Amino acid sequence: MDRIDFTDTDKISQLFKQAVNKAVETHRQKGESIAVSDSQGKVKIVSAQEIPELKKRLDRE
Repeated sequence: MDRIDFTDTDKISQLFKQAVNKAVETHRQKGESIAVSDSQGKVKIVSAQEIPELKKRLDRE
């Protein structure tokens, strides 16, 4: 990977989103739960079976 221009906030946001998507998909494939927070900050545990496949998540965007 080449150097990252940290002043390019759009690129940084895109890279973080890709990293999160990869991590969530890895958890789903391994059968591991993830923790998410709702709009009030309350934490919810989401089982691997409840996590949609990455392709389905991306199709909704």
